[in-house]
This record gives sequence, structure tokens and C-alpha cells, in this order.
Amino acid sequence: MKAHRNNSKTFEELDYVGQAKSITAQAMSLKRAIKAHERRAIEENMKDCSTIKDKCIMQVTKMLEGL
Repeated sequence: MKAHRNNSKTFEELDYVGQAKSITAQAMSLKRAIKAHERRAIEENMKDCSTIKDKCIMQVTKMLEGL
């Protein structure tokens, strides 16, 4: 799957620095997504919106533990 440098390289084809930048960008994107998800839950008056961020953090923690 091409997704880097104008979709010209796969992650595996990136050099070390390119991979590091990609990981950083993906982490920042995930952070923004979680914040947006939490805002949406609040806007839509989800009954468990107070635990949305905690659930997302648990998912990320499980992913990190798998590394």
C-alpha cells in the first residue's frame, strides 16, 4: 500500500528518518482523531462520553504493549 511521499513509497521502502517522521505523523494524527471522537461524543450527548477518552487510551495502551 503506497501512502508516503505523494504515495510513491510504502512504509517499508522509506529510510530510517522517513519511517521515524511517518510514525510521528501517525501518532499526532491518532491524537487528533481521539480528541475529535471525544468532542463528537460530547456534541451528540453520548451517555458514556466521559469514558470515551479512557477507552481510546486503553486501546492505544494495548497496542503499545504488543510492541
